[in-house]
Amino acid sequence: MDTGLGKPYLLIMTLLDLRQPTPCPALADTFRELGEACSLIEVEVGHPGAGTLHASRMAEDPEVLAGVLLAERRRITTTLEADPRDDAVAMWALHGYAWYACLMLAGPWFLRRRVPHVSLDDVWIDTGSDRMRRSFGVSARTFACLPDDPRARASGARVVADEAALRAELLRGVADHLAPLLTVFRPHLRRGEQVLWGMAADELVSGVWYLGRTRGEGERAVRELEALLPGGVGHFKREAGFRTLVGSRGQTHRNRTQSVCCLWYTLNPDALCSTCPRASDDRQVAILEGRE
Repeated sequence: MDTGLGKPYLLIMTLLDLRQPTPCPALADTFRELGEACSLIEVEVGHPGAGTLHASRMAEDPEVLAGVLLAERRRITTTLEADPRDDAVAMWALHGYAWYACLMLAGPWFLRRRVPHVSLDDVWIDTGSDRMRRSFGVSARTFACLPDDPRARASGARVVADEAALRAELLRGVADHLAPLLTVFRPHLRRGEQVLWGMAADELVSGVWYLGRTRGEGERAVRELEALLPGGVGHFKREAGFRTLVGSRGQTHRNRTQSVCCLWYTLNPDALCSTCPRASDDRQVAILEGRE
């Protein structure tokens, strides 16, 4: 099958891990609910099928990572007709996985107060899935939950004491999942370690905030994220960073500024996102109100 990803990228699809994960119905149900709540992600618990990329191979095999970067360069060149900088290619390749990985871990926390125990080694990426709605297979077997969770006695459940313990479980899971990727992407991004962890926090906040807004629960997402990221917690030094901006007609907008630029301006200088650190508050408001 020719996916257009190049030979180095395809090599990893020939050796799939054949271990059958122990069934975890509660986790499967939680991921199903995540997919129903967010149209951008699909996660299935089970054995990986053909055409999947074992996510850990990006961190373990330089040829696989080179293939991923080449595929991202081709995607950008084809869709935007741009000649992207190397660091922009790496940024968008990493973003194309990290945003979804954070949502995979934090989405169930937001929806059901469950934190899946999903390592990088547990994930297979469906390389044929649409760029916007990405599909994943996971071999995860356990999840953390609160004592009052209706599935607290289910197979795979690991009960923690309280909300604070569950938040710590989530941050630890995100850090452990992304750390190997931040290490191998760092030379391509030419960014320091602290900056890359700022990017990881951006991905985590962005995913949960997006999920909250799609469900009409944007303000709850803000409150939850402010409690999750108060600043100075492990690798996550920065606060969630939400603030209120005043609009052109006196209305208010909830917004935040990303701690790390996604480098989109290098691909399309005229198009900035509403959270871009290159945009002033006035310009962010203009973007939010559709005036730019």
